[in-house]
Amino acid sequence: MSLVTVQDIIDTGRQSSLTGTVLAEWAERGTPKQREYLHGMLLAEHESRQESRRQRLLSAARLPTLKSLTGFDYSNVNFPGDYGRNALTSLEFINHAEDLVLYGDVGTGKTHLASALIAAACQQGIPARFYTTSSLVMQLRRAKDEGRLDRELANIAKNQLVAIDLCRLRDYADVAGDARK
Repeated sequence: MSLVTVQDIIDTGRQSSLTGTVLAEWAERGTPKQREYLHGMLLAEHESRQESRRQRLLSAARLPTLKSLTGFDYSNVNFPGDYGRNALTSLEFINHAEDLVLYGDVGTGKTHLASALIAAACQQGIPARFYTTSSLVMQLRRAKDEGRLDRELANIAKNQLVAIDLCRLRDYADVAGDARK
C-alpha cells in the first residue's frame, strides 16, 4: 500500500460530496482521536464555505465603500418611539419584511449607515445589494430597452435587503433628463 500524500487528499476531497451514510460509517470506524480530527476538518470546511459565501455576497452587494456599524455616530439618528438601535443593528427588520427609510440632511451618515447595514447582512449570509438611485434607474431602463426587465427585477428581488441611495439630487436630475429623451 502506498503512502497517501497531501495532494491525494486534496484531489479526492475536491471530487467528494460527503453523504451522511459515508460520514457515519467512517466516524464509527475511527478511534476517538480520529473522530475528533474528522470533526475538526468538517468544521473547518464549513467555516471556509461560509466565509467564501460572505465574500461573494459582499462583492455582489457592490458597496461604494465597506462600512461597519462599529463606531458609527448615532448622534444624528432619531428612532421612532417603538424602535431602537438594537432593532436596527440586529437586522430584525429584514426578518419581519419591514421597510427602513433613512432620511436627513447631507452629511448625517445615511449612506454610511445603509452601507454598514448591507455589509452586516452579507456577513450574516443574507443576500443584499446597494444601489444609487441613478444607477438603479439606468440599469432598469437598459434592461427594459433590451427586453429583459422581468429578469432584472427577479434578480433584484433575490436580495433580502436592498438599499437605494439618492446620493446627489444632481444625479437624479441627470437620470430624469435622460428618461425624457
